[in-house]
Amino acid sequence: MPLRSIALAVPDFAALTAIASHVEDAGFDRAWTTELRSRDAVVRAVQVAAQTKRLLVGTGIAYAFTRHPMAMAASAVEAAAATGGRLTIGLGAGTAHTRGEFGIEFDHPASRLAEYVTVMRSAVDTAVRGGDLEHHGRFYDISMPAFAFGHEPGLLGSVRFYGSALLPRALRLLAGVCDGLALHPFAHVDGYLTGVVLPTVADAVGEAGRLRPTLAAWLVSCALDDREEARALARAQVALYAAQPGYASFFEHTPWVADAARIRDAANLVAGRVPWRALGIELVSDQMLDDLAAAGTAHEVAERVAATEARLASLGVAELTVQVPGVALPAERTERVLRDLVAALAR
Repeated sequence: MPLRSIALAVPDFAALTAIASHVEDAGFDRAWTTELRSRDAVVRAVQVAAQTKRLLVGTGIAYAFTRHPMAMAASAVEAAAATGGRLTIGLGAGTAHTRGEFGIEFDHPASRLAEYVTVMRSAVDTAVRGGDLEHHGRFYDISMPAFAFGHEPGLLGSVRFYGSALLPRALRLLAGVCDGLALHPFAHVDGYLTGVVLPTVADAVGEAGRLRPTLAAWLVSCALDDREEARALARAQVALYAAQPGYASFFEHTPWVADAARIRDAANLVAGRVPWRALGIELVSDQMLDDLAAAGTAHEVAERVAATEARLASLGVAELTVQVPGVALPAERTERVLRDLVAALAR
């Protein structure tokens, strides 16, 4: 079966510390830490590792556009040392809206992110073998004589880089350079996974002459005693993703092209200030919700996650990460909802 992981999307740092050992005790294999304008995924991953003994940790997802690739490579190596080699660095380009909030240009995000990972891998490889670091590409031009990190080669070899992807161009470019792909929470949908993700990745690794990267799928999940509240929260998260113009092409491979278009139109009508809870309830159907997320009682969610794991395992996906629907969730309730999900999926 795939690794069972969880995204620790809690706003409060103290809550992150408190829940880490519960995640490990519940039998999860990995915890991924999230990044927003108010939180740092690398620091949080190190903190989670400090509170646990065997739990793998990862950044899910750290923003590439906020750091130069050499700065991220240094953070990755130092964090790998701090976590005893349990760290995976998951990287993403973020949405255009998110990059706009920071006022940072990250044009051609798929191509730039692929080169970004290439720079980091070159830095690690150069540090292992010794010598000068030279990279002269489309987006980055780097020349560092006698480059080294100051860590043993064994530790450097433990650092793994995952790229976040959903659409074919990003999948193709990142599959050619990354150790793994952190698939967007929509990518697990059966028709899209088998019809787009897997063939695109296979073509990319064939062209690159390398092994297929490890595939890790994400699944929006919410398990509460109040079934309708759990489903309302998950609907809001699905609506948030569906409202992103960049994901419109994904929906062309699904039965929900018209639904997603209505959600985008509704988001545009309020100029970005979207009442996500109401929008999700009104425009995300039960069938759309059940195909894209796992939401309901603890028993329902546990069954859905187990079935999804079995399906993904049969397709060669190595990890399933459950993610609470944080967009419509008040910060003070996030930890409680996350704990309920951990309890529902304990094994």
